[in-house]
Amino acid sequence: MTSMLTSAQLQQSFTDYDQFLATHSGLWQCNPFTYTHWPWSQSAEAIRTRLRQQLQLLTDPVAPLDALTTEQTAWPFWLTNGIQGRKLAQISGFIGQFDSQQAVLEWCSGKGHLGRLLSYQRLLPVTSLEWQKTLCEQGQALAQQHGIAQQFQHCDVLALTPGSLPNNCAMVALHACGDLHRRLLEQFTHSSGAELFLAPCCYHLQAASYYQPLSKYAQQSPLQLSKSDLKLAVQDFVTAGQRTARLRDTEQLWRLVFQEYRALLCGDPSYQPLPAINKQIFTGDISAFMAWACQQHGLKLPSAAELAELLPIAHQRLRLVRDIDDVRQLFRRPLELWLLLDRALYLSEHGYQVALKQFCPYQHSPRNTLIISRR
Repeated sequence: MTSMLTSAQLQQSFTDYDQFLATHSGLWQCNPFTYTHWPWSQSAEAIRTRLRQQLQLLTDPVAPLDALTTEQTAWPFWLTNGIQGRKLAQISGFIGQFDSQQAVLEWCSGKGHLGRLLSYQRLLPVTSLEWQKTLCEQGQALAQQHGIAQQFQHCDVLALTPGSLPNNCAMVALHACGDLHRRLLEQFTHSSGAELFLAPCCYHLQAASYYQPLSKYAQQSPLQLSKSDLKLAVQDFVTAGQRTARLRDTEQLWRLVFQEYRALLCGDPSYQPLPAINKQIFTGDISAFMAWACQQHGLKLPSAAELAELLPIAHQRLRLVRDIDDVRQLFRRPLELWLLLDRALYLSEHGYQVALKQFCPYQHSPRNTLIISRR
């Protein structure tokens, strides 16, 4: 049985991380792409050393992974067909922490892989909620094919009214994003749900421009978090493949080339962001990207000679961006813990016991924290 955290423990832990983040907000609430020179008086090494010393004084409230749960469950091959290895490891770890005997409500289920394996192993009925009708149909077909007690409901969870969910059930969600898992927390605390097993993800995927704290305790924080700030909490790339990493590096370099070109052409060094674009463009030649970028800002195309001059400057800017981002990354985990603790405090304020527990190794998913809550 996972040890529950007391309200006092949650409040103290939140206060510690809140003070750390607020004190050093100038080091992480910034966009590295906007700088042309090193922005701080201390060197990067000196800043990182100082921050690591302070971080060692903070207690991580998330219980570490049990040695027993790191072993892969031996599922029947016919049950897991179509589930990728990393996703299967995440599901196995999640189920390894599930200790309820209640009927299960699966939130934002997709094809219901989590619910299907959970029902198979624990012999529990599962209701899976999913807004994409085709995924409901595919998931229902798989459940019927394998004789699993799983029923799908096609619905928009964001449109559900409070109190419309079944009573005395265990609500589960694996990597529900932003507003989706916020709504689950609201539904859970305003219903007769017995237990909650939630692994949050992608905190920045929200309708609001700025983060609205859930708990009354976090609402007293001086921090104001934009969507850009929230992205930092999920900005680790441990699961990214080599191709994805190369594309990310190319994208950053080419965007900096355009920034240098725009500044040269317009005499305006201020950072002007470009919209998102299909990553496929970064597998080709830079000329196609520059044509698109110039079109966005109504600029003429650079010549080949101009591009040749701008590339070394952009490479230098990219090194600066990475040096600044290396400092910012030291705040990634504290910010994620701040957000997790806000959710835990919200549940505690509504009369629930709460635990924070790792459910799979970091290499299988950086978002490996499970919020466990029960009355």
